[in-house]
Amino acid sequence: MTSEHSGVAAVDRALLILSAFQEGDAPLTLAVLARRTGLYKSTILRLLQSLIRAEFVLRLSDGCYVIGPAAARLAKLQHAAH
Repeated sequence: MTSEHSGVAAVDRALLILSAFQEGDAPLTLAVLARRTGLYKSTILRLLQSLIRAEFVLRLSDGCYVIGPAAARLAKLQHAAH
């Protein structure tokens, strides 16, 4: 098995979801996340539950999703390291 295929599939998919958010985006719908990631909506919903619990993603009252405060916290740590 090569190193590029030795990761944990669920983690890879969760990171793919986070990577679907782009600068300047409006809040994303489930359909947009599915289109950008190529994942099934049911898979995205399961992974979003974990991302929401960890505050990496927030679900808005209209059902759309945005990046959560945990991502900003990590970004601050990255900038502090340099």
